[in-house]
Amino acid sequence: MKHPDQWTDTAKQRRHDWYFRLGTIGIGVVILALWELLPLLGLVNPIILPPFTKVAEALYTLMQQPFFPGHLAVTFNEIMIGFVVGTLLGLGIGIALAVWPAAKRLTYPFVVGFQAIPKIVFAPLFIAWFGFGQTSKIVMAVVIAFFPVLINTMVGLESVPSDARKLMRSLKATPLQIFWKVSFLHALPIIFAGIQAAFTFAVIGAIVGEFVGAQEGLGYLLNLYNFQLRIDRAFAVIVILAGIGAAGFFILEWMDRKFIFWREDRSH
Repeated sequence: MKHPDQWTDTAKQRRHDWYFRLGTIGIGVVILALWELLPLLGLVNPIILPPFTKVAEALYTLMQQPFFPGHLAVTFNEIMIGFVVGTLLGLGIGIALAVWPAAKRLTYPFVVGFQAIPKIVFAPLFIAWFGFGQTSKIVMAVVIAFFPVLINTMVGLESVPSDARKLMRSLKATPLQIFWKVSFLHALPIIFAGIQAAFTFAVIGAIVGEFVGAQEGLGYLLNLYNFQLRIDRAFAVIVILAGIGAAGFFILEWMDRKFIFWREDRSH
């Protein structure tokens, strides 16, 4: 049974959360109002920024088109495969470099050097190597998505308190038991932060790949509508991409709160 002070703290926290939610809604309303009014009042050219109602109408019209589900499925497939493969790749390499310091000293400079290269320069190469199909876009998403998982995995595993490892050794735990029951669980909140970032990066990677060369996908539609000066539909595609990225991020955030229950600094 909760102590009365705990009930009071819970009520205060709920009120605090609602204040922030209402504040977020208020900011959203202001942004949409400005989006609608600036073009209507002539402060911004409607060709550059169509009113929000025009974009909403274009979004509804676009989603009714028979070709839209196919383009959406192509991009979503590229994002998901790129995200999953990039996450597994970053997790595997990160664990290897954290567990074997010699491997890190030998290869980490090359990993950092590879990350320092702007990834968009690889897009034409991937088109030449893998063609104009989905494979080149998936590879691009993997290349962009894996690094935050790699870095967060290494940082998380290297931040495990040495006293915790010593305690497990005193209990005759094997190195594998120490890794799974102490190191990995301690690092998991940090790793999950990298996984959340990886999803948004996978969206960027897929769209960048489609910008360079594609005959289907949301990036292809965005290029097409920009070329046709259908800016309202271009914004509609951007809204869809933002929705995909935000939905994936918040789903992963929910999983973080749900399954990593031992996190100390978790938000309510």
